[in-house]
Amino acid sequence: MPKASRLTAIAGDAVPGAILGILSAVAAHVLGVQQLLRRPELVLYIPAAIVGGILGATRLRPLLWIVAGILALFCIAAAYTPLVGTLSRPLVRRDSIPARVDAIAVLSMGVTPEGMMRSETLDRVLSGVSLARRGLAPVLLISRERRSFAGKSVSDSADLQNVAALTGATTQVVFVDSIFTTRTEAQRMKSIADARGFRTLAVVTSPMHSRRACATFEAVGFKVVCVPAAIRSSGTGPGSNGEDRLRAFRSWLYETFATDSYRRRGWIR
Repeated sequence: MPKASRLTAIAGDAVPGAILGILSAVAAHVLGVQQLLRRPELVLYIPAAIVGGILGATRLRPLLWIVAGILALFCIAAAYTPLVGTLSRPLVRRDSIPARVDAIAVLSMGVTPEGMMRSETLDRVLSGVSLARRGLAPVLLISRERRSFAGKSVSDSADLQNVAALTGATTQVVFVDSIFTTRTEAQRMKSIADARGFRTLAVVTSPMHSRRACATFEAVGFKVVCVPAAIRSSGTGPGSNGEDRLRAFRSWLYETFATDSYRRRGWIR
């Protein structure tokens, strides 16, 4: 075969390989691999295209189809079967709620570029407010975040204050700053609790975050009552749609790796 024809044939195989590599990266992104890397959105796609192009031009091109097929099956199983509901159960901790605790701790779940709390944070706050209105504790500790978007510092402070006002005059609301991880939340709240003599905390967070979060608070010295928040569109129920189930699968994947990381670092038992 002439050299020019051979190069054309290689290029003809490399381009479909690159496309297949990008599609595989899209599927991995949908499943939640992107958030584990903590890198910019396009970090998966360029390497995937390069690797796909290289493999597509060799005898290893069937490997691309195998990887793409496996990722596609995972996407279908995560979106259209009760798989994530089954996988998530070991991550959920739900304790019996006593008549009284020293304080209720509501954990954060991120802030939007517009300075609003994310929907899952709102669900957590509403669950915490509900407990406070029932008289579980006289103090509500709420984490608030500050993030930088396009060089601009943004906080969900005002949004949180508006919702926290629903607790009524009988509950004291204390906002907890300098929050970056679940462990820093536990440490910051421990400092506040020690100054006020709090020992027992009702920790309110998302169901799949509950076991790791409560173990983290126990590790810094709290006696914990773990309360999973009521999450809208949780994706773990029998009637969940595909979009919610995929979101739940991403949460499960993240929590699985985060729990292992916390154990290896000695932050939880």
